Amino acid sequence: MPEERKNRRGDRYDAYLVRNMDPLQGFMNYVMGDRTDNEAVIHLDVPMENLDAFIAKKNAENENPIFKYTFMHAVLAALARTIEARPKMNYFVRNKKFWERKVISFSFIAKKQKIDGAEEGLVITTYKKDSETSALEQMHLSTCKMVAEIREKEENHDDTTKIMETLLKLPGFIFKPVVALILHLDRVGKLPKSFVKANPYGCTCFISNLGSIKMDASYHHLINFGTNSIFGILGRKEKKPVFTEENGVVKTELKEFLPISLTVDERIADGVYYAKTVRIFKALLMKPELLDLPANEKIDYEKLLEEVDV
Repeated sequence: MPEERKNRRGDRYDAYLVRNMDPLQGFMNYVMGDRTDNEAVIHLDVPMENLDAFIAKKNAENENPIFKYTFMHAVLAALARTIEARPKMNYFVRNKKFWERKVISFSFIAKKQKIDGAEEGLVITTYKKDSETSALEQMHLSTCKMVAEIREKEENHDDTTKIMETLLKLPGFIFKPVVALILHLDRVGKLPKSFVKANPYGCTCFISNLGSIKMDASYHHLINFGTNSIFGILGRKEKKPVFTEENGVVKTELKEFLPISLTVDERIADGVYYAKTVRIFKALLMKPELLDLPANEKIDYEKLLEEVDV
């Protein structure tokens, strides 16, 4: 087991203070405004051929067909391994300081039924990078379990909803100053642990699978509350023409792609860093068998990028 990183003076209970920031990046942080003033959108189309075959193979071997593998599990696993390899993607900016989260975590909303007015539940899952269980199995097991619990319950009782229900019962003259206090404590990193644990905007990435409801979108905003620096959207799979040339003859073939958009806080990294991060993320989805490796087994990403044309 690797040695656990120790807290130092100035660290938060959920994050380490980044003490070696580039001077230009640190200075610009003071003039660039808040998170929502610094949104950048990255769009990529992932070829589905290898991913579809991989998911089909996993489901054929699955001993519990109720909990099927989906490309959502693969995307979460690929994000987990990418963020592990690219630690700045787990940074956030709060109170004009840079912080690195102590865990890699994801949040998304699960509906009991795909109909108007259906109850929703919040799913928050954490990736354990030192585990012998693969990233794919971690995401599959944890999300399937939590989604099943949400859909089986008569009422939605996740921790986030409980907190919101309690606050909304307060009279207006108390509710407003309480919310103002919560926002202040969030800015200075002093929110109670129960709030941080239950806050979907306190995760590394909030992700929405719009393709599952036959919807397309290429952008979702960040918010200034919490610490979330990445919002991911999975769109609806679509077929696009792919052009190849052989012996001077251009051929056209329709292939299926998964559109993914990432809205990021551009203060946490520069364009070169983001570009390589996205290449690794896409390469993992194009070679998804790597997501089945134990989480504590290292992946040679330089070799991967040489093998996969992204």
